[in-house]
Amino acid sequence: MGSVEREEEKALYEVKEFLVSIIANAPYGILAFDLEGEVIMTNSLAIEYLGKKMSVNTAVGANILELIKDVPALAKIVENSIKKGREPFDLPPVQIKKKFMLMKGRLISNGTILMIEDITSQKKTEAELAKQTEALNQANIQLKELDRLKSMFIASMSHELRTPLNSIIGFTGLLLQGISGKVDQDAKEDLQIVYDSSKHLLHLINDVIDISKIESNRLEVYFEEVRVDEILKDAVTAVSAEAEEKKLEIKMDCPEDLSITSDKKRLFQCVLNLMNNAVKYTEKGSVTLRAAKEAGILKISVRDTGIGVKKEDMPKLFDSFVRLDSPLKETTVGTGLGLYLAKKIITDAFHGDIRVESEYGKGSAFTLIIPLDKEEQ
Repeated sequence: MGSVEREEEKALYEVKEFLVSIIANAPYGILAFDLEGEVIMTNSLAIEYLGKKMSVNTAVGANILELIKDVPALAKIVENSIKKGREPFDLPPVQIKKKFMLMKGRLISNGTILMIEDITSQKKTEAELAKQTEALNQANIQLKELDRLKSMFIASMSHELRTPLNSIIGFTGLLLQGISGKVDQDAKEDLQIVYDSSKHLLHLINDVIDISKIESNRLEVYFEEVRVDEILKDAVTAVSAEAEEKKLEIKMDCPEDLSITSDKKRLFQCVLNLMNNAVKYTEKGSVTLRAAKEAGILKISVRDTGIGVKKEDMPKLFDSFVRLDSPLKETTVGTGLGLYLAKKIITDAFHGDIRVESEYGKGSAFTLIIPLDKEEQ
């Protein structure tokens, strides 16, 4: 044998040893069998994954069908492959003893190579995720049922609470007017407290009911053609007594012919909430209410010269039951629902938004942004 031939033989041997080393140390099982089904190459992982206890040397030369007879799904595919002609295959996950294996068969020049991957940890993860998903689904069903019961409770209690409250407000109002007889000054002052407190409680109940309806997608809205200036005038009238008491100037700027298709009650509710806040948190100066159409939207802004909002408090403005710290907090009544409710109505019912500009100590400007129909633009 010449030196060239010896060099070639050495090179082939080194390549073979290199391939054997790769196969032996592969992170998955590898097993190759020829056209007759005789195992021509394998590694220890493949033997282990197939649930057999034998050496690699013992497995090489054995019949593949003997090695996989305990894995029926694989045995059927391999047997058909040997008898009817070779085809590549991908076997769904197979459980062998306590492990799950993913098997793929690919054609080589003189047979088929079988690759086996242990996916037990993946299957466990999937099973755990499925379990957690089912638990979340059950929790979601329970939450929906609790939400339904909450809505039923609020609807029932609202009727039970509002009926006596309306009676208290009505009869107290009659007493204050002296219709039921003369009332001395001390009693009148006490009755006024009862009247004001009852009105405040009724307002709170109505807000809670509206929020419940919004959050359960049951808020009733009735769209019709409405005069924006009339809504603004009604809002000004509603806050005029408190504004006069504080000697605040109320300014209004709105075209008289400005009409849109909207829910009059809900739009008034949003404007009134902004006006109430402006008057409540302004001790001197003015409150300006303005409305105008701009580029296909209606803008209604309420600008005041009040205490303003601190920069760090801006993200909390529209949270429910939140009252920001301020010098006027102790002397002003409120529930922290007004802005939250206005925001929910504008976004959910009118598909708009509320924008805020404020400088602490100098005042704030809240603007309702309401998209208009094409015909109104």
